[in-house]
Amino acid sequence: MTTTPALAPAGRRGLYTADPAERLRPGTPDRPWELWLTGPDTLLEMPDLATALMSAAEHNAAAADLDDGSPLQPVSHALVLHHGYAWRRTGAARAGAGIAVPSLCWTATCSVCGDLVEDEFIPHHDTPEAAADDAVGSREWDELPGGRLVCDRTDDAHHDARTQARTEDTPEQPDETQLPLL
Repeated sequence: MTTTPALAPAGRRGLYTADPAERLRPGTPDRPWELWLTGPDTLLEMPDLATALMSAAEHNAAAADLDDGSPLQPVSHALVLHHGYAWRRTGAARAGAGIAVPSLCWTATCSVCGDLVEDEFIPHHDTPEAAADDAVGSREWDELPGGRLVCDRTDDAHHDARTQARTEDTPEQPDETQLPLL
């Protein structure tokens, strides 16, 4: 483990500038791959790019997890260095990489116990109707009047919900002694 000499304060240090004369070289020119830990200002030799990238990701995740928001805590990042310079991927990232697009999805839940439809994963659907159709069609759930769903459990609460639904769903038989209203 080697400690580098004191470097310029944080800010725009010229790590990724195009002009080599202005580009900061915090690492060792003779080493193909290094990991620069900015907080302790330490260089770690790495055997290859994949190991350096994985180590940087692990360090940055651990540093983010340990950050308690205190202004007295040193900021620490891990940067991959190639022959002393900050490494950057050649070429552009694929279109849309790293951009999260929020979307609303629906999952069926049992109206009696609140369980979700799930096997190996919880299915997500574009509409509530699609979620209900999946639960009834492929999971053998029951759809009650009003759109409520009941899972395939066989306990008393689920049995009572199904029985009540059948009672509500059955039309009343007209009494033969009564005259129909005109």
